[in-house]
Amino acid sequence: MTRHTPRTAHILPLIRKSLLAAAAGSAVVLMAACSSPAPSASPTATAPATTVATAPATTTAAPSQESAVKKLVAGFPSTVLPLMKGAEIQSSSIAHAVPVSQASLTASVTASSADVLAYYTKVFTDQGFKAQPGDSVDGVPVKTFVRAEGQEILTVSIVQTAATATFTLGATLLPASFK
Repeated sequence: MTRHTPRTAHILPLIRKSLLAAAAGSAVVLMAACSSPAPSASPTATAPATTVATAPATTTAAPSQESAVKKLVAGFPSTVLPLMKGAEIQSSSIAHAVPVSQASLTASVTASSADVLAYYTKVFTDQGFKAQPGDSVDGVPVKTFVRAEGQEILTVSIVQTAATATFTLGATLLPASFK
């Protein structure tokens, strides 16, 4: 069971909102897939010809997902989620959906977790993201940032081993942030 402290409890509504948006997008895709017209019952049956006015067909594109190992995936929002100097990419991914898309990056760098947090705190706050209270969850360095009235959420989590920090950047972003 995950324990939420008062310092991190206020973030839960933002995360829930993001997850609900992703679930709603998935539901739309599933509903579109299930609503395709059924084949006609009998090709030999004759019926009087009728003309029926129909609305233009609309399609809902399925969310696109891409990932890459040891490099940035094509279309990665590197302006919003830049790679820290000296870091080596382990993996990256993006999942485009409506109304928000997700991106993630995992990398390793010879630095302390405090240095990684300080770097990304500056980078994200310079872009208009607001740092949320708290710098760790259950002893793991984690920082969350929000902007666009909570529609865009960034998280940084870090695992420190000896002199190497392996960090993951996770982002829920509006389409304009991917350009």
